[in-house]
Amino acid sequence: MSLALLPLVVLVLLVPFLAVSAYALWKIKKASRAAWAEFAHNHGMLATGFRIEGSYEDYPLVIETARRGHSKHRYTVTVLSLSVPDALPPEFSLALESLGDKVLHFLGKKDERIGDADFDKFFEMENLSPALSAVLRHMAVQEHLYEMVNQYQTFHIRDGWIHAERRHVPSTAEELEEFVGPALMLAHTLEETSRRTQRWAAR
Repeated sequence: MSLALLPLVVLVLLVPFLAVSAYALWKIKKASRAAWAEFAHNHGMLATGFRIEGSYEDYPLVIETARRGHSKHRYTVTVLSLSVPDALPPEFSLALESLGDKVLHFLGKKDERIGDADFDKFFEMENLSPALSAVLRHMAVQEHLYEMVNQYQTFHIRDGWIHAERRHVPSTAEELEEFVGPALMLAHTLEETSRRTQRWAAR
């Protein structure tokens, strides 16, 4: 075979491969969109492509995809935002303590604490109230917060919302249920513990 024909042969072989790959990706994306629509329908929520919004077990919930990173290192994550207004005051925030936080504390920044040494070292908190500190000292609440660290790539609490994300796009309704699960359990536990703490304080 003439070397002059080699590029043409490569092109003839490559085009069908690219076409099949593109079709396979389209089928996967279409199936994933259908799964997101199924999940939304099962819970009386609204799905628009890869965005779901509505009420999930009486908690306002938004699930959507987002892009992270830069240039060649960009990737897709699934982001969850779950509102727990009855248990989380809007001024409160919680996140994993970062290296920057540790440096600021070393330089003298005041660190808000609940009085549990291990927990206080792990999380950075702002605008703690005595009532919320009592809630966060409960073992069940702490277990679910540590579970959030294990189950999601990142998570934080701000403005009365639990925010979490994972570097994966669920492709079935079951995967979406599993994705929401840890955040939902944390919301339930925060709300129930908050109610119990208020009842004990009122006695």
